Amino acid sequence: MLLCVDIGNTNINFGIFNGSADELILSFSISAHTRRTADEFSLVIKQMMRESLGDVLPDSFCISSVVPTLTQDVSYACKKICGCEPFVISSGTKTGFPIKIDVQSQLGADIVSNTAAAFRFVEPPFAVIDVGTATTVTAVDSKGQLIGTAIAPGANISFEALRDSCALLTDISFTMPESVIGKNSQDSIRSGIFYGHIYMIDGFIRQIRSELCGDGEKLSLIGTGGLSEKILPYCRNKFEIIPDLTLKGAAALYYHNTQNRHRNYTKSV
Repeated sequence: MLLCVDIGNTNINFGIFNGSADELILSFSISAHTRRTADEFSLVIKQMMRESLGDVLPDSFCISSVVPTLTQDVSYACKKICGCEPFVISSGTKTGFPIKIDVQSQLGADIVSNTAAAFRFVEPPFAVIDVGTATTVTAVDSKGQLIGTAIAPGANISFEALRDSCALLTDISFTMPESVIGKNSQDSIRSGIFYGHIYMIDGFIRQIRSELCGDGEKLSLIGTGGLSEKILPYCRNKFEIIPDLTLKGAAALYYHNTQNRHRNYTKSV
C-alpha cells in the first residue's frame, strides 16, 4: 500500500492507495497550523489509519509539499510508519507531460500533481482550478503541454485581509450571501469576496479558452481544493469537482516513476 501526503498551507491531506492511483481506499486531513513534533505527527497519522485499516500499514509513501518547513517533520513521521525513504515530488520528477514554463523549479508540487491527475479524467486542452489557500488556475494545451498558471489570493485570504484591515468589519461570518447586492456591511463584504472570486474564476476561464481553443474546441474544466464545492458550483462554467485530485496525482506520479506503469498514470500520455 502507498501513503500519499499533500502538505498544503491550511491542511495536510493523506491518502492510502492499494496498488494503483485508481484505488484510493482511505483519505483524511489534519491541520497544517497545529504545531507538532515529528513524533507527534507519527502518532496522529498512525491513529487515523488504524481507525480504518487496523494494524495494516503502508509500505511506501510519497510527498507533495508546498510548505518546506513541514516537509522534513512529516517525512520523518511517515518514514517511521512505512519503514522506507519517501518519494518526493519535485522539479526533477518525471511527469509524462511537457512543462513549458520559464523556470520549472518554481512550479509547485501541488500543481504538478493536480495536472497529472487531470489527465486521468479529461483530454487536453483543459484547465485545473484549485480553490484553496491560494486559487491556482493551470492551463494545459491541446498538445498536452502544461503551458502556465495563474495564482491569486484565495477567498479565505481575501476575507481575512479585508476583515483584519477594517476596524468596523470584524464580526463577519464566511458564508455565501443570498444576493450579490448587499443590504448591510456583512452581506456586502461576503458578496465582494464570494462573487468577486466567482467572477474572477469565470474571467480566467474565458481568457484561457480564447487563448487555447480553436473554433469549436472544448476546454475541459477540473476543480479541486477545500473551497471548490462552496464556490465553483456558482460559476457560469461547469467544473468536474474532484476533492482528492492532488492525492490522486501524487499517487499517479509515484507509480509512473517507480514502476513505469503507464496504465496506472494517464490515458493521454
